[in-house]
Amino acid sequence: MRHGTVFNIQQYSVQDGPGIRTTVFLKGCPLCCAWCHNPEGIAARRELIVLENRCAACGACRRACPFADAVAQGGEGAWPARHEKCTLCGACVDACPTGARQLVGREMSVAEVMAAVRRDRIFYEDSGGGVTFSGGEPLLQAGFLLDLLQACRAEGLHTAVDTCGFGGEDTV
Repeated sequence: MRHGTVFNIQQYSVQDGPGIRTTVFLKGCPLCCAWCHNPEGIAARRELIVLENRCAACGACRRACPFADAVAQGGEGAWPARHEKCTLCGACVDACPTGARQLVGREMSVAEVMAAVRRDRIFYEDSGGGVTFSGGEPLLQAGFLLDLLQACRAEGLHTAVDTCGFGGEDTV
């Protein structure tokens, strides 16, 4: 069974299709639209993001990092300065007292995603909802997406794919 990179599973979504839904956000998008409402979904890989408005510039991230020079201290806070040294170990994220540093994206199996989706099944049945796959651009993980859609179909779950359609003809 395939794995894919997911950056969020949002429960009780009411604007991503009919009824109450669970929206699974897949990472990766080949576009870089100025109006993107999920910029954390653009990069296809797991990444470290820093919410500068939350940073207290306390230096806890730098002290926690096994490669201290991978984190630069600036006037507004700290951020990864040398991405080639950052291993995405998460030590700086765990040390950050304000939640300014976050790891976005994790590899998940179809079974793991389906376990999360099943938790809301009662809401789908009562509201006519289901599961929406969004992103990023979900077609970039077409194999994983197809496996997820087939797993949902096997369980009788309504599905929707929120896509801009940027995919190869074979994928679409």
